[in-house]
Amino acid sequence: MLLRLLLCCGLASVTTSTLAMTLYKSTDANGVVFFSDRHTPGAQAFELHERRVERVRRPVLDMPKPLYRPQAYRYPLPWRGGPFRLTQGPNGSFSHTDAKSRYAMDIAMPEGTPIIAARSGVVVKVENEQAGRGNDASGNFVRVQHDDGTQGVYLHLKQGSVSVRAGQRVAVGSPLALSGNTGNSSGPHLHFVVQRATEAGLVSIPYEFNQPVGALPNFALGN
Repeated sequence: MLLRLLLCCGLASVTTSTLAMTLYKSTDANGVVFFSDRHTPGAQAFELHERRVERVRRPVLDMPKPLYRPQAYRYPLPWRGGPFRLTQGPNGSFSHTDAKSRYAMDIAMPEGTPIIAARSGVVVKVENEQAGRGNDASGNFVRVQHDDGTQGVYLHLKQGSVSVRAGQRVAVGSPLALSGNTGNSSGPHLHFVVQRATEAGLVSIPYEFNQPVGALPNFALGN
């Protein structure tokens, strides 16, 4: 019984060593057989090999971190003043028809309205010298690279009003320029678009302002 208990005990994970002990089998005057670890005259000796089992502490594995989709950034309005009107929204029929401008928004505002950074980042490119329609449909502009790799672009700015330079870091609300009517523009307004670089080139991506623009009439949709 002792042997069976010794061999069956333990829910351990790994056997690491074997212990040996000598037992002595004796029979008393009444014919009862008993075992002892002490030698007695006439006792029969035999070795019991006990398997020593150790519980192994298993290493704690790094659990995979849950994948959370980062919350979309909501842009504060990139201008001071107003309220102004939305003249063309995403997928507008007038000019928001290609991959680079599909999700852009055009906000009508008086020329000279302060334009501010809607998101922090590093200015990567500016144009400040174009007068009127010029040679570039974007007119004067500021392009800001955000920390997540997206870029915010502010177009049709007033000539000579850009107050930042390439390589400069800007914070939310930093002055960038004044609104204008340069490039392919049918009237004074700000064209604001968020883009991401892909193998096919820059493409616009959807974004939202942190203030409702639904209250602003969208003339591109006829309301």
